[in-house]
Amino acid sequence: MRNFILILFVAAACLAFIITGHLYWERKIDATVQAARMKIDASANQEEAPSRAEEILDRAKQLPAAAQAAIKRAVEENRPIRFVVAGSESTPETGGWPELLKRALDDAYGKGAFHITVHEYDGLTTADADEKRIAADWAKDKPDLVLLEPFLLNDNGVVTIDDSLAHIKSIISQLTSAAPDAAVILQPPNPIYNATYYPRQVEQLEAFAKENGYPYINHWPAWPDANSEELNRYVDPQTDLPTAEGAKLWADALAKYFITQ
Repeated sequence: MRNFILILFVAAACLAFIITGHLYWERKIDATVQAARMKIDASANQEEAPSRAEEILDRAKQLPAAAQAAIKRAVEENRPIRFVVAGSESTPETGGWPELLKRALDDAYGKGAFHITVHEYDGLTTADADEKRIAADWAKDKPDLVLLEPFLLNDNGVVTIDDSLAHIKSIISQLTSAAPDAAVILQPPNPIYNATYYPRQVEQLEAFAKENGYPYINHWPAWPDANSEELNRYVDPQTDLPTAEGAKLWADALAKYFITQ
């Protein structure tokens, strides 16, 4: 009887040892498999990051060198590209071409690649903007890119073009002093129907940008001829501001500049 009990005890001990050993090795194998999976996932993420960075930089390759450098810096720091859009009531904070441009950038670069902040100044002239030192508003956003529509339409008939250009230069200087890494790009406001002096002022703005080395987006060729009544579909003749169709046209023209197809 004692031998039988001893045999049972030994058998139970062996079974317990086998089960314990099996569970131990099972856990060990699971841990090894999990560690291998984590290593593979980490490696995949590391491979994905350069690929994503390359994709963003490839999309931006037709931008000016300073803008590409600013975007590259943001990508390397693994953060959104801080993009400030500033201008008059032609550049509305809501419901206009900046919102449409943001959607286009999200579609092309991936949602969140750009963080866009819009600063709209209703009724300001370049003289007002210079005096109020509004560039300090933009510098607070620590921008990588600044797209400036410099109040030229509000200046029309109020501020001479020579003074306008001097104020624009001062505004940009204020910005670059406060945010030296920001890449500034100029663009004109929208065209208006049957204007006489305003188109000449815009031509001088473009020449000024070229002379001073400021990147310039000339979106006017995308609009109907300024002497054609067709323009009134895109710019409200009562307010001289873009209609919904005009906002889309403007955004599409800018998207072609910011997004390499």
